[in-house]
Amino acid sequence: MLIIPAIDIYEGKAVRLKQGDFNRKTIYDNEPWSVAKKFSESGCSLIHVVDLEGAKHGTFRNYDVIRKIVSEDTIHIQAGGGVRTEDDVSRLFDAGVERVVVGSVAVKEPEKISRWIELFGYNRIVIAIDVIEGNVAHSGWMESKKIDPIKIMRQLGRMGASIFLCTDISKDGMLEGPNVPLYKKLCKHFPDYEIIASGGVSSEEDLSELRTTGVSGVVVGKALYEGKIKL
Repeated sequence: MLIIPAIDIYEGKAVRLKQGDFNRKTIYDNEPWSVAKKFSESGCSLIHVVDLEGAKHGTFRNYDVIRKIVSEDTIHIQAGGGVRTEDDVSRLFDAGVERVVVGSVAVKEPEKISRWIELFGYNRIVIAIDVIEGNVAHSGWMESKKIDPIKIMRQLGRMGASIFLCTDISKDGMLEGPNVPLYKKLCKHFPDYEIIASGGVSSEEDLSELRTTGVSGVVVGKALYEGKIKL
């Protein structure tokens, strides 16, 4: 199971939100690229980077910061937030990002995913499935649809998607433990998919429990910044 540190960017700074609430954010570092360097030096091979303003407004707001993170180190980056068009995907790949994370488009316009996978490769497109009270959320977690995550994952899988980043929003940034039953359920339904867990990780014990679910990786954010887990 791969440990994937998270860097969420807001107004050029590394921050963390609580349950996706933009009014409940904590600033951890004014230089996200320095944070990425520390993660790299700790032995991490992949970092998860999100342009929070991009996710909220539907257009990149911190593209230059993402580009600087990539240029500062050789570590692999998966990045998202505000990805809505083919040009957005291309720009991130041009910046040196390894994988692009797509959320809202996958929910609203899934037909685009099929084309992007065909153009860029199934192993370079990560589908973000964000769950709130059993339903799929999108648009910076500000909207939700009454869609079962399993249903949309099955639909996107038929289009070639095979990497899914699944976040329980109610757990995100709360340090109260991950939604283990959710990941057990998803891995049982989709044993051939690469499923990455996200939200709520607060300890090494949480990581050990997640590993038993079958997830291929886990995104860890606040627990790292608060010193709860040592890379």
